[in-house]
Amino acid sequence: MTRQERFAAEVLFLDPNDVPRARKALAAVGCEYAIDPDAHDPYSAAVFGMVTGTTELAELEIGGWVSGIVGPLGGDVVEWGYGEP
Repeated sequence: MTRQERFAAEVLFLDPNDVPRARKALAAVGCEYAIDPDAHDPYSAAVFGMVTGTTELAELEIGGWVSGIVGPLGGDVVEWGYGEP
């Protein structure tokens, strides 16, 4: 049996209009995207938040996997790791 680990990945979207499509794609693989209302860039409309979920992947592989989902939808993975955000 493979062990499931809880993970979190910080992801930003330069265009807020990309967030709904990314949320839908993440939900399809059992993950959630929560916007951080306290994180903002005063010079852009960028949206900052956390992707959370569970995975069997090694910790070093999480960023690439999440990027493969959100990257084509305008997301940029900043950092990631096992555990809660």
